[in-house]
Amino acid sequence: MSISGGQVFAKTPIEVFKQASKSVVVIKTYDDKGKLLSSGSGIVLDREGDVVTNYHVIERAATLVVVYDSKEYKAFPKFVDRIRDVCSVKVPGLGAPPVLLAKTSQVEIGSTVYAIGSPMAAGLTFSDGIVSSLRETSGGHYIQFTAPISPGSSGGGLFDQEAQLIGIPTYFIAQGQLLNFALPVEWIVDLPNRHYVQVTSEPGVKRDDEYQSQALALEEKEDWLAQIHLCLRWTNAIPRSVRAWELLGSAYGNNGEFGKAIEAYRHAVLINPDSAQYWLELGLLYGKTVQPVKQIEAYRMAVRINPDYAGIWYKLAVVYRDALQFERALEASKAVTRINPAHVSALMIQAYAYGKLGQPSRQIDAYLQAIHIDEYSADAYVSLGVAYGNAGRKEEELKAYDQAIRLNPNEGSALFNLGHYYLARGNREKGMEYYDRLKPVDPELVRIFFDDLNYRVYPETVNKG
Repeated sequence: MSISGGQVFAKTPIEVFKQASKSVVVIKTYDDKGKLLSSGSGIVLDREGDVVTNYHVIERAATLVVVYDSKEYKAFPKFVDRIRDVCSVKVPGLGAPPVLLAKTSQVEIGSTVYAIGSPMAAGLTFSDGIVSSLRETSGGHYIQFTAPISPGSSGGGLFDQEAQLIGIPTYFIAQGQLLNFALPVEWIVDLPNRHYVQVTSEPGVKRDDEYQSQALALEEKEDWLAQIHLCLRWTNAIPRSVRAWELLGSAYGNNGEFGKAIEAYRHAVLINPDSAQYWLELGLLYGKTVQPVKQIEAYRMAVRINPDYAGIWYKLAVVYRDALQFERALEASKAVTRINPAHVSALMIQAYAYGKLGQPSRQIDAYLQAIHIDEYSADAYVSLGVAYGNAGRKEEELKAYDQAIRLNPNEGSALFNLGHYYLARGNREKGMEYYDRLKPVDPELVRIFFDDLNYRVYPETVNKG
């Protein structure tokens, strides 16, 4: 790792990308159960396999994996500066070409810069912009720039026109506005010294650990107000602590203050936009505050970060279904069954969406597949009966409702549909028998029973996630 001191001729954007991208890697983090937590980017510093990234990228990881040239390498934390949000990891056997470092003192406002990262681990992205502001800080300058960056680009690189690294892109928020900044490249050089100081005497790091221990103890006691007050002091003392914002959001949510919980988690994703869990929490909170558009956006961010998270795909399918976006509900539910083919609830959404999209044969097939997996699902049989009825297959409709009643004699939707089935065919005695059985089971269905005898209802679980 070396810092360039001389000026050379500017390269073309293509030349900058070809040279600099060779030193950019993807960093994936996993919990202790092997579940993907997030992905970010990193920059290769030397031939020994040292890679620099933002600390928040690896903060909660039990296992680190670096991806370079389609190969995966185990990685291990080396130097950490939690206060500046910079760290390095050691990647044995990596062998990627190292980057050349510039100095932020050489950077001028208005100069062209290039951002390279790997958002969502989906391949390298390259964007250009200009330096819009320089803010002096200890050991260098914060660089505010206009080149767009996406979640997952944290830990990537900001390069000058000579393909030299000048900073590590990250996010800040000022007066509600999202701003792109780069941490100064000098902090990378200073990282080993800062690491040794912090592990021996830095009070800020110790306070961070102490705050976390106290907050977790209050969380275990379910003392939400005390946890909120503690975490507010914590975020004021260490505003870049993503764990502080996370535990503040959790406490607000548990205390029923969903609006404040949303603001806390929004701070968390600004610091670490590559955490699928934070986006999931935001999605859940947007659901509780009836903001379906933002809920969908949050869930989509989560599955972009971790496309194999079946639980979030399912929640996304439910929101799309409830928003009457049946094509997208179908797409999301298929993503669930791609990961878990035996996910009955996702198959039920698939079938329901097929019905709404005018594809009765596929609807019936999906319900049959759900029943093949769970032959004791009364809801699946009722839904299959509705699908058969809509397709004009009346005998099979009746058999499906009868099977639902055998599985659950108090299945309200089956009783309702059977009553309608017989009354519509002139069998008043049989129809009223099911009506009488429905009365103690579901007063709401009783209230609408005689409105339209051709109407069929799905089980409540089909319409609610």
